[in-house]
Amino acid sequence: MSRSPELDRALAGFAAHERVLVATDFDGVLAPLVEDPMASRPVEGGMPALAALADLPGTTVALVSGRALDPLRELSGAQDPLVLIGSHGAEDSRQPGGLALDDDQRALLERLDEELAAFRVDHPGARLESKPAARVVHTRGLPEAEAEAALAAAQELGARHTRLEVTPGKGVVELAAAHVGKGVALVALATELGADAVFYAGDDLTDEHGFAALADDADTERAGRALTVRVGDGETAARFRVDDEHAMVELLQALLAARQR
Repeated sequence: MSRSPELDRALAGFAAHERVLVATDFDGVLAPLVEDPMASRPVEGGMPALAALADLPGTTVALVSGRALDPLRELSGAQDPLVLIGSHGAEDSRQPGGLALDDDQRALLERLDEELAAFRVDHPGARLESKPAARVVHTRGLPEAEAEAALAAAQELGARHTRLEVTPGKGVVELAAAHVGKGVALVALATELGADAVFYAGDDLTDEHGFAALADDADTERAGRALTVRVGDGETAARFRVDDEHAMVELLQALLAARQR
């Protein structure tokens, strides 16, 4: 499906601003969703387009992901000056000290690990991922009934701990002791940069939070200029939609060409 004329006009208008933030999710936007999260790789062309954008004056590029920083950096191949925002906004590559947890948060993760050990006995097919401030239950590749049962049990486990932030997604549930949220992180980064406009592309529920936060930005002029794009199907608050990761690469390449003019 070709891009709509409305999207092309919005892209040209966005590219004309002096200072912009270009941000995207990684999984489902630059890289197809796969059963093993560490087997994910970006499709051809996306990362080079982002790197070229980041080299342009007045252009900051960020990957905003639920992944922890180290695997995000490893799998994307991103290098400076790209900004990496990991763990749904809780980690920032520009802060080398990493994520600092307080004693209560560390104790909460210890209790969560104990309960997840029992969870694995009941749901042996589910995979667990450890992040600096969270644990994630993955069910991609499981039979539907088995996956649904594991995801429901993970959410029930999270609900027992009121200090945990429970974030469901496509075949995942994240249980976080420290949580910022993509929307908060995007608006904060745009404000810090003094960006005139923000481009953000995503494919999942956490990205919908990002789309909504950009639309509700306290800087109402910047909010009106936000160019948000949903990748794939599903209900969305984004202004536009593209079919898949390859269509997103084409969109990024078009943005690069427009920004270079």
